[in-house]
Amino acid sequence: MDPVPTMSPPATPFDIDHDATWKKQTRERITNNLNTLLQEAFMTHKAKMAKAIFAAPEIRHQFEEEYQQEIRHLKQLAEQEIQVEIKRGEEERKWSKETSWDDPNDITQALIEEQISILKHIKSSPSSPIAANSHEYQKPFFHEATTSTPLSYDTPSLPQSPITDSFSSPASGFYSSFSPSPVSILSVESPADKEARLRAEKREKQQEEYRKRAEAIMSRKRLEKQWSHWGETMSSASSTTSASEDSDHPATPDIAIPMSNEDIANLMTFHEQQWTWIASLPHLEWTDFPWPVLSFSTPMRKEELTLEAVVQYIFAPLKARHDRNVVKDRLKELIMKWHPDRFETKYLALIVNLREREKVREGAGTVARILNDLLGKWNDL
Repeated sequence: MDPVPTMSPPATPFDIDHDATWKKQTRERITNNLNTLLQEAFMTHKAKMAKAIFAAPEIRHQFEEEYQQEIRHLKQLAEQEIQVEIKRGEEERKWSKETSWDDPNDITQALIEEQISILKHIKSSPSSPIAANSHEYQKPFFHEATTSTPLSYDTPSLPQSPITDSFSSPASGFYSSFSPSPVSILSVESPADKEARLRAEKREKQQEEYRKRAEAIMSRKRLEKQWSHWGETMSSASSTTSASEDSDHPATPDIAIPMSNEDIANLMTFHEQQWTWIASLPHLEWTDFPWPVLSFSTPMRKEELTLEAVVQYIFAPLKARHDRNVVKDRLKELIMKWHPDRFETKYLALIVNLREREKVREGAGTVARILNDLLGKWNDL
């Protein structure tokens, strides 16, 4: 078997500007992430080839083609990410250079000295209201500065920074034009970021809609169960005869109220959209997968993927439930999506967390075993 494919950072010509360092770091970071994904894909492919050691040469050749295609896809994604990151960094640095003159911290010492000279001129001018009312302003000149500690008139104290305190003094109108304008930070959003944000917003809106619908369904179920319990209580209290008759027969277990046809159709549509959606994500986790459970909420444990839950999920959208071919086609469709060879090759490498990856592997394996058992039993009928 070929060694693990790796990718080295692309060689770049000597760059005389100061951007070469951060560009190199960006390439190295993305390349390291790519090499990790390539290593995981190689281990998955190696395990699959070991299982298929006695398989036909055509099947092993197909596995090898799929593996090479996945490697090319990962490298292409890495190249695109490098280009996007470098372009974004160049735009941010270009914008920073263009707006650096507007930084409030760039006030020169000459401007400070000029403002102090203006203040002294105002104080010494005969027509100045400060000089005309010198008795009123025997206290420190910047007493009205925005400070929470009052200045003492008995103990001489140095005024605070004239740049900061002069804005609240009587002469502030004379030199208020020297106040630097605030810098507004603009966010630079690349097309890839915008597309990812819109996709996430759409999914979040969709999830919220289905969550509200699920809450309405659960509320209706609770209300109907309360009415049913109230009716049973009133019936048992009305007659001892009916109570004795009921004791001769076992209690009927609570029957779960099924989802409406509209809710089932919406759930199936949402799950089909999830299969399409996860194919475009760079990373995956347990909650991203459309687990075959008839519920708008994702099961949080693999133990919830029971035979009863999967059977209910299979038959819920079918109108002709007694048609053998319809049920068989439904089972085959789900088996193709959850088959371990296809599922693990396509999705497991995109799960970064190892514990999460093992959890998804076990959950998908449980679903595949249930579906295969059901198909075998259905063929035997």
